[in-house]
Amino acid sequence: MRKSFIALACAVVSVLWTTASFANEGRSRVQPETISLFQVPWQCPAAPEIACGGLAKPVLLELEQNTGIAEAWINRAGTVLAVVGSDRNREARTKTVRTLLREIFEKDVATELQGEARTTELARFRSGAAWYRGAQVDTLSMEEADIIAARLVHRIETKVALSEDKARLLTVSFADILKARFIRSSDAPRTGDQKPRDEQLRDIARAQLGAAGVSAFDEALAKGERPAPGEK
Repeated sequence: MRKSFIALACAVVSVLWTTASFANEGRSRVQPETISLFQVPWQCPAAPEIACGGLAKPVLLELEQNTGIAEAWINRAGTVLAVVGSDRNREARTKTVRTLLREIFEKDVATELQGEARTTELARFRSGAAWYRGAQVDTLSMEEADIIAARLVHRIETKVALSEDKARLLTVSFADILKARFIRSSDAPRTGDQKPRDEQLRDIARAQLGAAGVSAFDEALAKGERPAPGEK
């Protein structure tokens, strides 16, 4: 059984690695004149070092529904949007992108990169660095969930002592709730009888912590998802 599990895990890793390699290789072959690059403010407030998957995913998918756009990508930092056109009509592509983003956000949120800034980001896009398309940004949402969960547990630990096993269990359990919320499929909306996310997190705290721990959890949750000064 253990050997079968290891073999399966290796096969999955191999597929993911191959898929990523094909994606990176494909980007390196894209003609520069078919690529438009835009500066965008799509960093995640709760994890400022990465893009907000919940914000970026629907926009990327919507962009790719437009004639003239073959691919839409966001960089890991959430600061640059790359749009690959199905033709070389750069002006039409830029107009499509800016119009769509204005409709979604009700204001201008994208500045097309030119000159040296474009040259730098174009090289990064074509080199195989971390860029994400559509559903691929779910991996960023999962990372965001892990970061928020770890932050909650760290806040609790500043008030009450937790064993290493207890801290790990809480982190994983909190992250599972957050991931389910962040990556919920659009065709499976939350039903009216499903508990709010914070209540689900509180249920976990109540099951795993004493009164002092639950109080510490409530304080931690009240501080919000964003990092406070000095927090990771």
